[in-house]
Amino acid sequence: MLYAGHFSFDETGENDNERHGYFACIVNAGTPELALQKFRKRILFIKDEMKAPLFQNIGYIYVEDIVEISDIPEEAVITRFQSSEGPFPKSKSCSLPTSDTVKIKAYQWTRESEDSEDIIDYGEEYKEAVPFLRFV
Repeated sequence: MLYAGHFSFDETGENDNERHGYFACIVNAGTPELALQKFRKRILFIKDEMKAPLFQNIGYIYVEDIVEISDIPEEAVITRFQSSEGPFPKSKSCSLPTSDTVKIKAYQWTRESEDSEDIIDYGEEYKEAVPFLRFV
């Protein structure tokens, strides 16, 4: 069974500023409890053994939810939604930051013009976000 875990965290930023963020993990496991154990093991490995800079200032991690995926759906399914008040805060974001597998790939969507939609391999180069859909 495939499980997606959605997590939030509190961290200390530069000059001891409070920060918070979110991340997601996926894993194959027999039960939600086993998935949670595997999530915990991986998070600890990333923080303590890999010493990934991304996780070094995190003080607390919270489980938001675990989504069980028993079958791959033909139609798209929204697995997480969050809305926050105020303007979009300064943040950092990346896909597969500590992945050591080639079985999972990240793609970046870019729009060259109003008439085109292109999916490209995700790279290290920053690209400014452009709207995928406009409702206003």
